[in-house]
This record gives sequence, C-alpha cells and structure tokens, in this order.
Amino acid sequence: MSVRKARWISRVARRAAYLLLAALVGCSSDRALSPEQRAEAEVLFESCLICHSTQEMQRGPIIDGLPVWYTRLQLQKFRSGVRGQNALNKSEQLMGAARDKFETDAEIELLARYIAERPVQPYDPVVRGDAVRGEILYTSCIPCHGARGEGNETLKSPPLNLQEDWYLLDQLRKFASGKRGYHSDDFEGIQMAYALAHIDAEGLKDLVAYMQGFQDKREQDADR
Repeated sequence: MSVRKARWISRVARRAAYLLLAALVGCSSDRALSPEQRAEAEVLFESCLICHSTQEMQRGPIIDGLPVWYTRLQLQKFRSGVRGQNALNKSEQLMGAARDKFETDAEIELLARYIAERPVQPYDPVVRGDAVRGEILYTSCIPCHGARGEGNETLKSPPLNLQEDWYLLDQLRKFASGKRGYHSDDFEGIQMAYALAHIDAEGLKDLVAYMQGFQDKREQDADR
C-alpha cells in the first residue's frame, strides 16, 4: 500500500470516528442544561468573553446562538490542531492557544450546548457592497448554506444568518487567501477555499452585502 493511500484511509477513518462521536453526543444536545451544568458551563464561557464579547475593540465574533454541532466541530478542530496553527492567521492562532482550556469532549459538549442556548445577538451592518451582484454569487452557496443562510448540519455548513458581517468577510478572505482551509484534515475548510477560488475581493464584499439580509429573514422566521 502506498503512503498516499494509507494517509487517505487514515483520514477517512478519523472522519468516520468523528461522525460516530457526533451522533452519540448529539443525543444529549436537545435537552436543556441542568442548573449544575449551566453553572459549570458559565465558568467555561467566562474565559471566552476575553475575546467573544462586545467589550473590546480588538475582539472575536459574537458566538451566542451558534448551533451545538458547529461549535463542537470548531473546538475539536482547534484542539486537534486542524485549526489555529497558521502563523499568518493571527486571530485563529490566538484561538488555538486557548484550546487547552477545553481538555475533554464533555467540556466541549457542555460549552457548545451553553452557547447554543444563549440568545442570538443582532448586529449593525458595516460591510459595503453590491447586494444585487452578491445575490447572484450566492446561488452557488445555497446547496450547502441554504437559501436564507440557515446552514446545514448534515453537510457541516454553518448558519450565515446570525454571524456578524465583518466576521463573515474576514473569514471569506482567509479562505480565499489560504489562511483558513489549509489543513488536509479540514474537509469543510478545503471545500470553502475551493468554492471561493473564482471570486475576487470586491465579489466577497458583494456576497456579504447580500448575506446581511439574512439577519432580518431570521428574525421574521422567529416571529412566525
């Protein structure tokens, strides 16, 4: 067996193991946290607020309301080194440095469930672009992220209707430039980097300008 084939089989096996683990722990994700679990989760979340709050000018994105499966997946990627190891991606390196705070799958699961229970925070759009052109570009995103940016757990595609527009643009730029989606085990990241290969810098702004409307659509759906 060639080395290349052996590596491919190893990646597939790790992917299968992850999907099995996600299925198993996902069984408990629908239940509300108990008072004891919430208290423990609040302690874990406190360390996240150094970056993931609105209190600092240099901050990470607001993460309130992100689905359990997405937060779990990203924390596992940081913990394993699939994310957070690119020196050119400074913000991701900071997150990678914090990965040791969550040593076990149980802690990751608890934190992910707590984040999912937190109310989604509205944001004021700051990115300027051509939303009409962005709508055309977004047609290629619909199969994975949905027509209203609702995301798709089966495809591991995150929702785009609750993340801040500046953060979405920042991540699209990093995918397009190779600062994210560079690791051979980051299957979703590699797909994103490939999907953005044909979109120029202005096109990324236009895409985000169109996605800004997802916030209003999400709020309308919640009121129904």
